[in-house]
This record gives sequence, C-alpha cells and structure tokens, in this order.
Amino acid sequence: MKKLFLCLAAVMAFQAFALRPGDPVEELVDVKWIQGVPFAMLPPAKPAPGDPEYKAVIFLLTRAQNTDDTLTLLNYLRRTFANRARFAVVTPDSEADVRALLARRPDFTLSFGIDTKRTLTPKYIGDSPLLPLAFLTDKSGEIIWSGEAAYLGEALQKCFDGTLDRKAQRKIAPLLEELPTLLRGENETRMRKTVDSIFQLEPGHPTALRIRLFVLESAGRVEEALKLIQSQLRLVPKNTRLYFEAMNLIARNPALAAYTGPTVQAYAGAITDNADTDNQMAWMLLTRQPGDPEALKSALMLSRRAMSLLKRDTQGALRGACLNTQALLAARLGKLEEAARLQEEAVKVFQAAALPGAVADARQRLRYYRTAVELAGSN
Repeated sequence: MKKLFLCLAAVMAFQAFALRPGDPVEELVDVKWIQGVPFAMLPPAKPAPGDPEYKAVIFLLTRAQNTDDTLTLLNYLRRTFANRARFAVVTPDSEADVRALLARRPDFTLSFGIDTKRTLTPKYIGDSPLLPLAFLTDKSGEIIWSGEAAYLGEALQKCFDGTLDRKAQRKIAPLLEELPTLLRGENETRMRKTVDSIFQLEPGHPTALRIRLFVLESAGRVEEALKLIQSQLRLVPKNTRLYFEAMNLIARNPALAAYTGPTVQAYAGAITDNADTDNQMAWMLLTRQPGDPEALKSALMLSRRAMSLLKRDTQGALRGACLNTQALLAARLGKLEEAARLQEEAVKVFQAAALPGAVADARQRLRYYRTAVELAGSN
C-alpha cells in the first residue's frame, strides 16, 4: 500500500498552486513568444467589442509524455470556442526544445512562449513540478478556475452555460491542496472525507474523483470504484466525462464487463445530441475492449448515431474522426474493403481541413487496411 500512495503522489498534477480561483491574474512578463502574437492575461485598458470572454494560459513541459495530448486538446478547444476564448502556452523549457516540438506539430498554431527567467511559472503553479496546468480568467482579470489542463474544456463549457460555481472553486482549491499530504501519509479515512467535501461543492470533480478511483482500484476494490462513479452520475447525469471514467474503469477490469451495456445505455439516454462524444465513446469501445461482443454492439450503435448527428457544416476534424471510427468498425465486422474506402475518405477530409497530423495518422491506417485487403485476397 505504501508503494501505491508514493506512485500516485508522483503522478498527481495538482500540488499547491501559488495562484487560486479568486486571485487576480499575473501578467505574462519576461515571456519570449516563439509562435503567435504576444499574449496578455490582464484585461485591456480599452476593451473592444470583439475581445474574448475568457482567456487561458497553460503551463507545460515540452518533453512530457502528455504534451502532444495537451496540444491536440487545445486545438479542439480553439475550434470549439472560436472567438469566445483565447489560449496560450508557456513553458520553462529551452527555445530549442520548443522549436523542436512545434516543428513536430505544425498543426498547432496558438501562441507559445518561453518563461525566460523561469520565475513566472512558479508564480502560477507554486511548488508543483508537474504540468500541464491551466488557469482560466474572465474579462475582469480574475482567475475563475485552475486545474489540470485535461479538464479545461469542461470548465469553459460550464462558463458558457452558466454552471461554473466561482464561490465553490475558491473553496475547492485549498481542499485539493490537502490531498497530496493525505496520500503520502496513507490517511485514507481523512482523504475520503476531503474528497466527499469536494464532491459536495462540485459533484464528480475530476481531480478528486481520479484520486479516489486510483486508490480504490489499486486496492482491488473495483466494484466500489464503479459505484462511486455511479453515485456522482446520479447527481450530474449530463456529465459526459463520468461515463468515460466508468468505461475506462470497466476496460481496465474485465471483471466489470457486465456493466458495459448498462453504462452505454445510460450514456445514450442522457447524452442525446453530441456527435463528438458519441464517436469518442465508440472509438474507445473498439480499441479498449476489442474482444467484448457487447462493446462491439455498443460501438456500432454509437458510431451510427454520431454519423447521423453530423451536419453538413461540421468541421473536418470531427467528420474525419467519425470516418476513422467507421473504418475501424467495418474492419472489425470483416468488411475490409469498406474499411479501406472509409479510411481513404477520412484522409481527404483531414486534407481539406488542413490537419497534417491527422492526415499522417489516417494514411497509416489506410495502408494497414489496404494491406489487410491484399493479404485476404491472396489466401
């Protein structure tokens, strides 16, 4: 158990922040902007009608394992919240590292700066050496949310639909800061109470849930872990992230396979008009549970629904992603030629949308399907 707590403490990205929700934002001083326009977090002296409602700065390390995922997420958020939110990335890493990263990711064009004196980063993140962390501000220049960058989109969506509780965010921040100490001290009882306190302020809070699930799953208490997610879903049934948490838990633990169907059905009943999440769920079912018949049936249903929800003006990234899933589904159903055709279409969609990274990935899958077709025909 001691190794468990030490391992989790080593991967947690939320130790004490220097800045919390409710604090005025710090300007991004001594930043050398390698890409994009210089980014200001403080509100302009003379606001203009077209100014974004929210701004976010993300602190990351260029060589971290999750950096590519973070850049992909920011590309998605830029498309989703176009003209309503602006984003910038800051790193304490070297210019050479930044240029190497940007050369590898030509699809990422947001402002990217270097904390040249390495004093700005600790002002924001405090004593946490782990990134990426995001800080979200409103037009007044107040920090209204901070946390792991993976959950920035969820926070922004709450801002726009009016459900982000700013007072709750101020109360949650110090509770989150207690968790590393409780984990290191192996004080599960106190940790559970702290997590429950966070859930009272924000049901299903992502970081608190992740920590509690890690402890339960690592202790072999997977049924209890799933019941915890289900308890939060009863409070916030429209929270798509919680369904993905449940399905990820099921995928990691074959003993929970019987819950695949009911979980997908609950998701499909609660989330009825989101082609993106339908497609993501279908892809996860196909790739994380490839040998599960119920997962295959669920993926077929969700993939078809995602395609039916697509509109003619749907952005290329989503349409291409749906075609990726359709191609994989066709291959799993033994329709290799159809898989190749769908994948070829996905390549064209990504090309039209000027998404070189997606094009490269789609071409690699296309080569695989074409090879499978050739091999099948030669036998």
